[in-house]
Amino acid sequence: MKGILQGVLLCSIVAVVVPGVQLRTRNGSLPLVNRFCSFSEYSSNADCVQSHYRLICRGGFTSYWIKDIRYDITHLRVLEWPGECFSVGSLEYYFPGLRFLEFINCTRLKNFKGSFNEASKIEKLTMQGLSSLWELLPGVIVRMPYLRELDLRRNMLRHMKAPLLYGPPRLERVHLSGNTWDCSDGGLDWLAMEQENGTARLRIADYYDLVCYQKLYRGKPLHKVMDIIKTTKLTCPDPCVCIMTHVVSDPTGAVIPLITVNCSRRQLEEPPPALPPSTTTLRLEGNKINTIRGIIQNPHYTKLADLYLDNNSISAVKELEGSEWFSKFRVLSLRGNMLEQIPVYAFDKAFQVNNNIMHVYLGHNPWRCDCLYIPRFQGLLLKYKRVIRDLPDIKCSKSSDKKTSLAQISTIPLGIVCTADSGMPISLVNIVNLVLLLLILLVVGKFLYDWRSFKSTGKLPWLSSILP
Repeated sequence: MKGILQGVLLCSIVAVVVPGVQLRTRNGSLPLVNRFCSFSEYSSNADCVQSHYRLICRGGFTSYWIKDIRYDITHLRVLEWPGECFSVGSLEYYFPGLRFLEFINCTRLKNFKGSFNEASKIEKLTMQGLSSLWELLPGVIVRMPYLRELDLRRNMLRHMKAPLLYGPPRLERVHLSGNTWDCSDGGLDWLAMEQENGTARLRIADYYDLVCYQKLYRGKPLHKVMDIIKTTKLTCPDPCVCIMTHVVSDPTGAVIPLITVNCSRRQLEEPPPALPPSTTTLRLEGNKINTIRGIIQNPHYTKLADLYLDNNSISAVKELEGSEWFSKFRVLSLRGNMLEQIPVYAFDKAFQVNNNIMHVYLGHNPWRCDCLYIPRFQGLLLKYKRVIRDLPDIKCSKSSDKKTSLAQISTIPLGIVCTADSGMPISLVNIVNLVLLLLILLVVGKFLYDWRSFKSTGKLPWLSSILP
């Protein structure tokens, strides 16, 4: 029993130390190590042609080329590899003298098992037409001491990690065009922060030919998107999070980013003093902001389209009246604040001239419900019910009056609010108007009386008779 265990241990060590060595079961058919990356799996349908020190193999390696170590082959081209995995260790074992290695049109190949080690002599590595390869892990090539050129054109690469370009010590040129780069998931943000004369930028020979492919940035030049990501990261206010949600092009072809700045639940008492250029959405929910003055009067907020101020302590929005921003915004959310009333006339006027407006949210505020205010406010809500999207949540404040307490304002009958005994207050302006009306009626009445007296008696009024 002890001898059997020692034998199994010895075989395991051999399999690890010597790549490509495979152990078979008694029937000689099932490899115990690396079965799906085994070169022998595809030898029966393979075709290899040698020309001096060059070897071209299609569909795998024939058994002739994987039975002994071949030091004479320095150039190897692998065409149409039939498997999803390729064993780098086995390749180095059978062909230790390689200087140039190519993988061409290996459409099923998804990953490389193992890595090239310090003994590798490969100077140029080419992988083209690998339509199932989404990412080349840096560990595969990072230890290659003589690698000078890496050609990864026309594959399906989406992501790339920094060590892939920084790792190989003698790497000079990397070709990356023709891939489906994903610029939206943060996998290339490290490249955005790279200096123009940094190692990675200098090694990418076709950097300005790379194009974003996935999701929001399809067809946009990768270097322009990277520049925008860099600017956004450098100008993002602390402690907010800034995300580029979309990229569009203007008629001149210039790339315009659409940036969302998320400052929600950061215990802010004031909005950030500045925003990244082209910020279109600002989220300030769940903070301690009590005024919107710092937003409306800040020139950095002029391009802001969507503003979310839910669950703050805002009690007045009079600053909106007459502001340029209020006539061109797209979304305004003021839910869950301390608003009791708004300037109805200013809102009505702004909504009429604003062609961009999409949504307004005003729910969960302690709205004032009296006969002086509710008729005008209810009229505004009903007039713009397609814009004001949370009408069921716009309710009167909680009070002792059971008829109006927490009643939905858009549907509350005005007869309930404006009852005969509601005691509607008379403002000072109305008192002045009543006095003026009485004076006017008195003057008109005196004029009619004097005119009638003059017509019947011919006598002038007393005031007219004493005038010189």
